[in-house]
Amino acid sequence: MGSINRSNKKEENSIIEKSESPFAVVQTGEAAKAGKVIFLLGGARSGKSEYSEALSASLSPSNRVAYFATGQIIDDEMKKRIDIHRKRRPPSWHTFEIDKSEIKLADIERILKGLKAKKMQVLLIDCITNLLFRLVYKYGLDDMEILANELERKIEKEITGFFKEFIGLLTKYCRQKGIHTVIVSNEVGMGLVPPYPFGRIFRDLLGSVNKSIASYSDEVFFFVAGLSLKMK
Repeated sequence: MGSINRSNKKEENSIIEKSESPFAVVQTGEAAKAGKVIFLLGGARSGKSEYSEALSASLSPSNRVAYFATGQIIDDEMKKRIDIHRKRRPPSWHTFEIDKSEIKLADIERILKGLKAKKMQVLLIDCITNLLFRLVYKYGLDDMEILANELERKIEKEITGFFKEFIGLLTKYCRQKGIHTVIVSNEVGMGLVPPYPFGRIFRDLLGSVNKSIASYSDEVFFFVAGLSLKMK
């Protein structure tokens, strides 16, 4: 896997030192005041979630990690996946979930507001894919054979606005408070074009959201077959 450590180059207001962990980043000076944002992107079973957990643990040796689990149990398969993630997380981590079907920005803001008071050092968001699915699912697109242009534009506008404000919340409550953020998402745009409207618009929306998060992030890693490539 690629290392999260940067080069040994000294910067005017920041000194970055290597530790025994392949992930850890120790900062002093002005850079220590702002939390880093690290984006992990890859396909299914590519190793991104395991890496995100190891990275988060290394960024907070005292285990002050907040885990925002965005998935929702809608069937037995999803329940199995969520159970695997729950069992893999250290019991000392603080897990935050939103149980209701429709997620609002206010729900996310309530989670983020409390991180500093709980002395959290790292926020792990796993994953953007599930969050987007929950936002789009309410439109019932899986039952449609043809998606009207007006509805597509409405969905795109809503999703774009949601994630613009979402990034604003991360800046306000994490980056500016010195809390590191690790974000996990799927890359779904490298396969065949989905044969149904829901699949096509979801692929396009996730691609746009991933681009926005990658632009916002300090570091971006792409995962394939358990291996990582640093993209930024």
